[in-house]
Amino acid sequence: MNIKSLIFSMLIIAAIFTGCKEDEPITSPYETADAAKGGILYDNFFAVEAGWDTTSASTATLKAKADFFRCKQCHAWDLLGTAGSYNNRGPKTSRPNVNALNIYDLAHSKTAQELFDAMKKTEGRRAFSYDLIAYDPATNATEGDKMPNYNEYLTDAQLWDLVKFMKEGAFDVSNLYDATYSGTYPTGSTTFANIGKGGNSAAGNTYYAANCAACHGADGALILVEDMTVGKFTRKKPNEVQHKVIYGQLGSLMVGNFTMTEANMKDLYKALSDETNFPD
Repeated sequence: MNIKSLIFSMLIIAAIFTGCKEDEPITSPYETADAAKGGILYDNFFAVEAGWDTTSASTATLKAKADFFRCKQCHAWDLLGTAGSYNNRGPKTSRPNVNALNIYDLAHSKTAQELFDAMKKTEGRRAFSYDLIAYDPATNATEGDKMPNYNEYLTDAQLWDLVKFMKEGAFDVSNLYDATYSGTYPTGSTTFANIGKGGNSAAGNTYYAANCAACHGADGALILVEDMTVGKFTRKKPNEVQHKVIYGQLGSLMVGNFTMTEANMKDLYKALSDETNFPD
């Protein structure tokens, strides 16, 4: 065998073994995303808990017009938009219209990449430079009602965190309580019933005693939330409580429980629905 043939044979053997080598696993940005971080971003991406740099020159504007930038304002705590609990949260000069899109259903009908691409797009988005002082829901709402151009504020990693939250971190609230949505936005109404449906009140009381009572008191009356006891607030706004229990009350000492399951939440809701143990 001449030298050329020998070299050629060696190259063939090397190619065979190289081709048989097991490929290294490729981790997608969705796999490494964090639903807990996404839940915080959904509440308020310019909160300290979200990692926002409070020395940013944008902070003052964001805080002054907070509801024009927070995801929860346009899409609601339950992610149902105008079809859910925000069917009566009409616009003001300080907040835009609630969006009609049900992003809970959307998140479970679209791929992660499709959701990311939708948030990443810039066409049809409101620029930070737009002066929201001119917003008037009666005469000048078009631009203010647009989704912000999140490319100006959030990294790709944070957008993936939001995607992960929508697909895996957000609850289907219809599993936590029954709700009747009447009328049409913005003058609709919501009635909640069967809060904590399918839950176990004993387990919920145990959870509350271990995780909540130290701050809120044994009967939920030690710290008032919007001038309401924990029991009353939960019975009145179960759409909101479920998010804050998991992701925290931003700007306060209350941190979230990122490992809380739907079953845990049902149990807690069932316990808090008891007006005797947790009175108004």
